Amino acid sequence: MTIYIVSFAISTLFFYIATTLQDVKQRWFMVLLAIVPVAFVAGVRDDCIGTDVLVYGKDCFLDAVQSRWYSEIDLSWMIRMEPGYLMLNYIVSRFTGNYHVFLGVLMAVQMFFVLKALMCFRNRMPIWIALAVYYLSYYNVSLNQMRQSLACAIVLYACTFAYKRKLIPFLLVVGIACFFHISALVAFLIYPVFIIFRKTQSYKLMWITVAMGIVMALLIQKTVDWVFAAIGLSSDYGHYFKDSAHGFFITKFLVALPIPALFFYLRKNFFRKETIYLAFSLIVMVIATQAEEIIGNDAERIMSYFVWTQIFALPFICAHLNRFQCKITGILGVGYYFCYWYYMFIYNGFQETYPYSSYILNQWL
Repeated sequence: MTIYIVSFAISTLFFYIATTLQDVKQRWFMVLLAIVPVAFVAGVRDDCIGTDVLVYGKDCFLDAVQSRWYSEIDLSWMIRMEPGYLMLNYIVSRFTGNYHVFLGVLMAVQMFFVLKALMCFRNRMPIWIALAVYYLSYYNVSLNQMRQSLACAIVLYACTFAYKRKLIPFLLVVGIACFFHISALVAFLIYPVFIIFRKTQSYKLMWITVAMGIVMALLIQKTVDWVFAAIGLSSDYGHYFKDSAHGFFITKFLVALPIPALFFYLRKNFFRKETIYLAFSLIVMVIATQAEEIIGNDAERIMSYFVWTQIFALPFICAHLNRFQCKITGILGVGYYFCYWYYMFIYNGFQETYPYSSYILNQWL
């Protein structure tokens, strides 16, 4: 547990310093330093930290090492993996045969997109809080769901173009995300949803949109195989939308409520056009805790492309409070997310990233 806390703290400190610098070169140098601790922790971990490492992370890279050309990568990987992920494997394999290096590079690329997205708002809110929220919410998940976590990070950066109403860059960046995980196709919906909410500023419309999304997802369960066949996708992706497990996950529901509740309690302090998409992402986050029951086993992962933007909620709240309230809210908010992180990833062992182990570090220490 200690190695996670130390790496989060060092990275967040470097990033905070970066947000205070006016010189662009110095700022991005500090951003790169902020990436190093968390990429290092991801790189030197044993292959049992995160189940997907042994499912595809390690073997796919070792196969790329054995391939002289990209086209020689085993056909089974070509069928299962998206081309962007395979290409990243191939490029890194040209420099090293050590899969630990690849795991570190993969995390570094992911964090680059996350930090680049956060930096777009450095003059509007205390974005170091957003980074802390990200680490406590999604870092451990990314040690397991490696491909999709990178896709989510790229989509998070794409959201900055939706915010600026730049359609073409948004489409291009989301397209890049799809090359790392095909589920990023749903992220194309972010732009129209964001624009509609910004124009109408309607909370009622937000609730209707969420309800329609749930109804559509339930209907898709019945037709998902037909839809995938029609667009030429493998039916293997169908498990993201169907085969629901049973059980009402009340604990996950309750731990997701405090920040949305605080956000809506203080919403009159904000400019409505600024809050509407954040409010949407917070509601989807709460709904996602029950998505496995109402939609399907991995439906929560599909919603991640909308939910990740909730990392801006707490810093956005802080930015619209007075100095004293900002400090208290920031401390309590980050403290809450720390409790969430401890409960989910340490106490419950969610994503199988704890206890952390590294034979590389054991050899050095």
